[in-house]
Amino acid sequence: MIIYRFRLTSEDQEDFLREIDIQPVHTFLDFHEIIQSSMDLEPCEKAFFYTTDKKYIKHQEISYKPHKKRLRKYDDELDEIVTEEFELNLMKDSRLKNFIEDPHQKMIYENYGKEFYAFHVELFKIMKLEDGIILPRCYKRIGELQKKPIIPVDLMEEPEPIDMPVISFEIPHEKDAVLSALEENEAELAEIESHLDDLLVEKEPEQTRSVEATSEEVADFVVEEDQMIESVGDIEDLENIEQSQQDFDRESDDD
Repeated sequence: MIIYRFRLTSEDQEDFLREIDIQPVHTFLDFHEIIQSSMDLEPCEKAFFYTTDKKYIKHQEISYKPHKKRLRKYDDELDEIVTEEFELNLMKDSRLKNFIEDPHQKMIYENYGKEFYAFHVELFKIMKLEDGIILPRCYKRIGELQKKPIIPVDLMEEPEPIDMPVISFEIPHEKDAVLSALEENEAELAEIESHLDDLLVEKEPEQTRSVEATSEEVADFVVEEDQMIESVGDIEDLENIEQSQQDFDRESDDD
């Protein structure tokens, strides 16, 4: 007969290790009980073994107690996704040899007691059974599980309430809030109108100055025109220019 030697390690504790010797004909329930005994775990209501690949990706599931599970998969005949309900394998009915597919088979063991623990399980060695050895057994034990601190009951009681000053304030009614907003808007409009009046008053002198400037330009033009007439040496004054123009027009009519 042969023996399976499994090595159990914890991701949370580097200094923790258990090696369990067990026969292939033993069940997962036997394996579960020797693991609990080697770790001084209290009886639990729920526990699972999972066969995995080399990267600890879960495959088959073996349950401590009857447990139903739902699986969604594609049905070729119906051409749609369907949900199937099935019972998980029970530890008491599942022999180890029926789930060992690799000489270094890996598994995951999860224990749900007062605290949750998960372990990596690896088939470490396969050897012959020696006479006088009682199996299953814990072959090697290193380290102890770190227990989570238990909070005393008196610390879990609610603290006495502390008297705090009460600050009261009134929430304005919806209509009051709207009216106050309107009052603020009226004040803003009045301020804008006052600024408009100031702007209009400031613009009037500018318009007056622009008219005066136009008059000065006209006066300058008249002065320049007078200066231009006075610069003609053959004409003494403006009346002589007009008389000459009239005489020229009459001679043109006689012709």
